[in-house]
Amino acid sequence: MSEQGLNRRRLLTSAVAAAGGLSLGLSLGPSAAHATPPDANRTRRAGATWENLIEKSSFSSLSAFNQEWNYLYPWEGDADTHNGAARMHAGQVSLSQGVLTLTATRLAAPDGTSPHAPNAPLWYRSGAVHAKEQILVNDQFPEYDIEGEFRTQTGRGIWPAFWTTGTWPAWPPETDILEYVGDSTNLFNTWSKDANGGEVVERERVEVANPDAWHKYRVWMYKDGDDVMLDYYFDGVWKATHRGVGWAGIPQRLIINLQMGSYASGEPGDADWAQQPGPTGNTYFRARNVWVGRTRAW
Repeated sequence: MSEQGLNRRRLLTSAVAAAGGLSLGLSLGPSAAHATPPDANRTRRAGATWENLIEKSSFSSLSAFNQEWNYLYPWEGDADTHNGAARMHAGQVSLSQGVLTLTATRLAAPDGTSPHAPNAPLWYRSGAVHAKEQILVNDQFPEYDIEGEFRTQTGRGIWPAFWTTGTWPAWPPETDILEYVGDSTNLFNTWSKDANGGEVVERERVEVANPDAWHKYRVWMYKDGDDVMLDYYFDGVWKATHRGVGWAGIPQRLIINLQMGSYASGEPGDADWAQQPGPTGNTYFRARNVWVGRTRAW
């Protein structure tokens, strides 16, 4: 869900691009990073060394939600928009029986255009929330565990995500723990920069038979020198290990949002760009049992 320009989303929406055939100045990390599962003997450290930053009960009531979460995006200025076709409103966020629901509603006409590139016409009103507590992998907090259960509608013009990004305006780091861009393939993404400042992404695609059933998405972050390693899991099964190059010591924000249109349904210059094709009715993205914990070394 990066703010970094148009090229990135062209990459994500190119269903025919092979891992070795990427363009637009982006590169994938080595495929070997996906080949070997993490050490089966490596487990979460003893419970006494762990702190719960976000409890699984944070969606159980409005008061619990307000202790852990804020509405909209975490950046200063234009916090109700990003690089898609939806303007975020607190009224599109609801809680019921421990479930957070984000609802995207198609409008009769665009509510202006997003100030964030690629300046999509805002055909939707939707919801976004971000955690009040920052994520900071360093020597004091060398491990973070982030997980949640989600169900989402998918298809053209639907772009839900559960992700972290560097504290604005720093980018990367970014990890996409859940991201569907116009189809039913979840994208585990890790964004870094190379020595020349170019964008580098490691990506694991997971085909999901029914994203609109409850599934668990998880990333386990742990410090490795100046880098941060990330183990990705889907429904408790390890899928990939990525390296966040130079991530150590950079604060990050955790975001849940239902973005719409834009890169999930076309690019500027496409014949249907102004119409932002996507669902004509309401679209729903639901979350429950979201939890964040970390190890404290001192």
